[in-house]
Formats: sequence, C-alpha cells, structure tokens
Amino acid sequence: MTQRTPLVAILVFVSVTSASVFAQAPEPPPTTPPPDRNPILYVFQNLIRDFKRMPTVETAVTLGIGGGLALAVHPADDYVTEHATAGGPRQPYILGSAIGSGWAQIGLAVGTYTTGVIAHQRPMAHFGADLVSAQAINGVITQATKFAVRRERPDSSGGSYSFPSGHTSSTFATAAVAWRHFGWKVGAPAVAVGVWVGASRVQLKRHFMSDVVFGAAVGTAAGRTVTIGHGARKVTMGPTVVPGGGALTFTLVQN
Repeated sequence: MTQRTPLVAILVFVSVTSASVFAQAPEPPPTTPPPDRNPILYVFQNLIRDFKRMPTVETAVTLGIGGGLALAVHPADDYVTEHATAGGPRQPYILGSAIGSGWAQIGLAVGTYTTGVIAHQRPMAHFGADLVSAQAINGVITQATKFAVRRERPDSSGGSYSFPSGHTSSTFATAAVAWRHFGWKVGAPAVAVGVWVGASRVQLKRHFMSDVVFGAAVGTAAGRTVTIGHGARKVTMGPTVVPGGGALTFTLVQN
C-alpha cells in the first residue's frame, strides 16, 4: 500500500456509485423560478420537496455501497494516515481542503442562485437552487452522522467529529448536481475536484480514509436526490462473476 491509497479508494467509490449519481442523463432544466415567485420562498419550497423524497431505494443503495466500502478500507485507516501525512502538509492539498470547505461550497451554491435570479438567467437559477438544496440536505445528514458515530479525528484536534468528512460530502454533492445538469464534460472535472478534496483531508490528517469514502457517498446521495427527473436514461446495476472473484456491472437503459 502506498501514499496514493486514499486516491485509489475514492476513485473506486466513484466508479461503483456511478449507478446512483449519474443514473439519468441531463436535460434542459425547466423554466424556474417563475417571474412572480419570491426567490427565497422558491428555494425553501424546493428544499422541503427534496427532503421528502430523500428516502428512496437509490439513496439506500448509494449509502449502502459507500458504507460497505468505508468498512472495507477501515482496517487500513491508521496505516494510510501515517504514510499519507509523512513530510507534513503539502500546498496542493491545503488548497484542495480550502475548496471543499463549507464556506466555499455553500457560497458557490448561494452565489450561483443569486446571480441567476438577478441576471434573469433561469437555468442558472435552477442550477443554483439545486446546489442550495443539495448542500442543505448534505449538511443535515453529515452532521447527524457525525454526532451519532462520534469518531475522533486522526490529529486529535477536537471540535467537529471525523466521520464522515464534511468537506468531501459537500464537494461530491456539488459534483453530482453539476453532472446531472450539464453532463460528464462538467461533471467529470467536478468529481475530480471531489477526489482531490478527499485526498487533501487525509493528507492533512483531518480525516481517515473511511471518513472520506463515506463522505463521498453522502454527498452523492444528496446531489442525486435534488436532481431526480433530469433526463430519461437510467443505469441498472447487477452482480456478475468474473475470473477470480465478482464485480458489479452497469447497463445504460434508453427509455
């Protein structure tokens, strides 16, 4: 196992959870909000709607896969932390951690929505509204899980609990929404940023690898929930036997 293990684990998670995050191809967003709708009320109503439709089979599958992978990598947490943090913090990871902060991700969501409303760019306003909802749902799930698990951070710094990684979950929530709105050309780079942020949290000794893996699952579930109905193509998932083991296969279904 090498210092690149955190990146490998997160990339494995991204490939496995593609069935949930990118289950539907993007379509042009509807015209929202209407000209006579109060912008704040519109976001609030969307948020209530999205919270209600969070409990789904797809959400359970996403969190289940993320939880299973987190358990799988958990025995290596201490080893990876020790080797990934050797030599102290490195500048690229410091920047990656800053990008994943709540201030940065929530600021991006609110700023996008506000800009869309002011500029009368309804697709942008719709995208921003989905980002706001995704960050709100993600924040509730992340913080509830932190206080339920109460895992200490690897650097024993105190403060907020370690599991799951909030920086990672918020960045993956943004990535999921971006992919569903604009497709892989925007979504893939956004996912890459999420991987960078997750690896940064491990390298800076703020999280264990399993914290990051499950954080990616939480953000994925939140982003998928607020973009239900974007497109008509779906991906089915099923187990299959391969030489020396098993695998998950994904099949694109065109309606």
